[in-house]
Amino acid sequence: MTNRLLVLGAALALAGCGGTSRPSPARTGVIAMNSEVTGVLAQSDATLNDGSVYQAWRFYGTQGQLVQIDVMSGSFDAFAILEGPAGNEIARDDDSGEGTDAHLSVALPVTGNYRVIANTYRRGQFGRYVLRLVGGGASQPMVGGGMPMAGTVGQIQRGQFVNGQLTLSDARFADNAVFQAWAYFGQVGEAITLDVMSGDFDPVAVLQDANGGVLARDDDSGEGLNARITYTFPYTGMYRLIATTYNRDATGAYTLSVR
Repeated sequence: MTNRLLVLGAALALAGCGGTSRPSPARTGVIAMNSEVTGVLAQSDATLNDGSVYQAWRFYGTQGQLVQIDVMSGSFDAFAILEGPAGNEIARDDDSGEGTDAHLSVALPVTGNYRVIANTYRRGQFGRYVLRLVGGGASQPMVGGGMPMAGTVGQIQRGQFVNGQLTLSDARFADNAVFQAWAYFGQVGEAITLDVMSGDFDPVAVLQDANGGVLARDDDSGEGLNARITYTFPYTGMYRLIATTYNRDATGAYTLSVR
């Protein structure tokens, strides 16, 4: 059942065999590494050229990282497609999971932003599905020398809020304060506001370049004890947005946002 011909088009395009182009843009979202999301494919979703509907989910991966992708549904015969940062197809699958679920196991060829296409094998199929993304191996951004960059727990997009939990088992700075980092792809000249907020500890926000160099740091510029950084990116590429604590032994829940 995996013999459909898929032709890649421009920008966000995927095409199947025959049929017409998609009538509307794909519904897209972001999935964090080692997590799962639930979606519902509907008749109003974008379609491939064979008429089957799909939704797209983005994630950040590193070169050589091993990822497993599952698209699971009790409503339709699931189909999964993985696209690389350049929009090229990396892999696809129909029934390698349980029953008619789709399963992919891939070593990512380059570092960058990937898309998982949650799709149906046949046109006219709709319903609820679960997309699961599991990463192993070199699961963190790399510094110039090729060593893993510690503490990265996921990727964040502009306009997003993410909730985290600092624990004593997290990565630590030289002063022994625990921290968690979120990867962000910024554009040269882009101005952002980074907020780190917590009711459990006095938060500190740190902005680093892709190699871990500190670009900005703040303690109490937000409301109360919350941290806020306003910054304009000097280059296009990956940055690290970090939530840490003023008191090195403090832990607890936090919210990080970028706008």
